[in-house]
Amino acid sequence: MRIAYYPGCSLHSTAIEYDMSAKAVCEALGIELVELEDWNCCGATAVHAVDHLLSIALSARNLAIAEKAGLDLSAPCSACFHNLANTNKLLKEDAELRDTMEKVMEDTGLNYGGGIEVKHLLDVMVNGVGYEKIAESVVKPLKGLKVAPYYGCLIVKPSTVANFDSQERPQTLDHLIETLGAECVPYHHKTECCGGSLTLIQEEVASKMTMDLLLGAKEAGADCVITTCPACLMNLDVKQSNIELNFDVEIGMPVLYFTQLMGLAFGIDSDTLGFDKNFVDTSKVLEALSTTVELVGGK
Repeated sequence: MRIAYYPGCSLHSTAIEYDMSAKAVCEALGIELVELEDWNCCGATAVHAVDHLLSIALSARNLAIAEKAGLDLSAPCSACFHNLANTNKLLKEDAELRDTMEKVMEDTGLNYGGGIEVKHLLDVMVNGVGYEKIAESVVKPLKGLKVAPYYGCLIVKPSTVANFDSQERPQTLDHLIETLGAECVPYHHKTECCGGSLTLIQEEVASKMTMDLLLGAKEAGADCVITTCPACLMNLDVKQSNIELNFDVEIGMPVLYFTQLMGLAFGIDSDTLGFDKNFVDTSKVLEALSTTVELVGGK
């Protein structure tokens, strides 16, 4: 399988471990990721609130680059996936908007005709590759590890854009966890918002939302949480120590990208998977697996 790869801003900076583990796991599964040449920011979560046309244009340019390369487009970041997939839907349905984008991009040598599909990397793996092939790549089953699947908002909503799983009861991560040999714990917070970028303007509110997610995973008996979104991991992992301090609670919950968990089951070494980039100590994950491999986080 060959597919265009849109890392977005996060995977080349604060979420470098996601980029590292995604590439390693895709290589193991025979997925050729072709990074978009000269890609630009998708607009993240802010631009659409400031300038709607600009938010469409930013994603449209990336879509045009992928279409020119003749490849469907994959995005690991849930926010990037949402923006790219939503723009793709709008451009395919609205001829007038396509004409506007053609004029916007006329000096770039690019034009988007609506000829590609946008997929989240999780969708590519579980539906494109399939659980059976993923299971065949498992050399170190994660037996004994209890994992809470955290989907967040943008990978499952709205259904008009994110339509490869259920909005209210998604199962792709659940099945993936079980395919890797681990136990998927009942986690009732799996689709609740972590606070997202609210942490920039109302940190206390966002921190309370994140704390509830983490304590819910702890109460469910999880050894770790996995997610698909850099913004979610930022709140759940990076800000976890601040939450413990500000709310006087002890959490100590490792938070991984789903690709890091996959890599662990595939027998890929910890350095390649970027385990040293995680903030919360990940040795707990390895202790649960009764392994001697040392994976200790701490940037």
